[in-house]
Amino acid sequence: MTNGTQWRSWLINDHWFNTLPASLQDSLLLGMRQRRITPGKLVFKRGEPACGLYALLAGSIRFGEVKQQRHWLAPQSASTRPYWFAEVSLFDDCPRRHDVYAEDQVIVLQMPQAPLNQLLEQNPRHWRWFCELLGRKLGVGVPSRDQVTSLPTDERVAFRLLMLCEGYGEIDRSIRIVSIHELASTRCLGLTPEVVDRVLEQFAKRAIIRRDHNFISVLDTDKLRKAACHRLTQLSA
Repeated sequence: MTNGTQWRSWLINDHWFNTLPASLQDSLLLGMRQRRITPGKLVFKRGEPACGLYALLAGSIRFGEVKQQRHWLAPQSASTRPYWFAEVSLFDDCPRRHDVYAEDQVIVLQMPQAPLNQLLEQNPRHWRWFCELLGRKLGVGVPSRDQVTSLPTDERVAFRLLMLCEGYGEIDRSIRIVSIHELASTRCLGLTPEVVDRVLEQFAKRAIIRRDHNFISVLDTDKLRKAACHRLTQLSA
């Protein structure tokens, strides 16, 4: 049995994968590489360059430092496999925000960043499927990378904050902390620091966030989701 055939059998019951065009399924199966990771070892490290799309097939992964109390463990149930993660890097190309560890014996499939970017450059119509994958986690529609800077100023900042908070799924239900330097990605915002500060001040008055020097605490993700609402971020019916 070839790797592609084996992996297809693992992914066959996944709703997202099964909605993909056959050509995109084949491209992913051809480009993905299997990795086996022992407990406590890194899947990827915070601050590393974007390294592609992952599908967790077996085991559990931990977001955040091993000794950190606030973390999210994903997932235990075989019914939730595969768990796709790290697709957010396709939209901002920023370094990884989290350390991701193997909690136990883990098997992941990884589609590296460079061939994935090349695939999307050659087939721009495929963007919609990755927008859908990320949109499930954010709870809003996801514009293509080129459309983000078409959002109005307030909605653009709200959408960027939402990506930073929820781009890896529900990491935890407590206050989410975002660095102002992560927020101010030129590619994602295209706004001056003064404009971003003005928007953040408005969000703070609405109890969406709390600003603390170079960090932002997101207090209410539901309000943040509403603040990101725009025709480009409306979920498809």
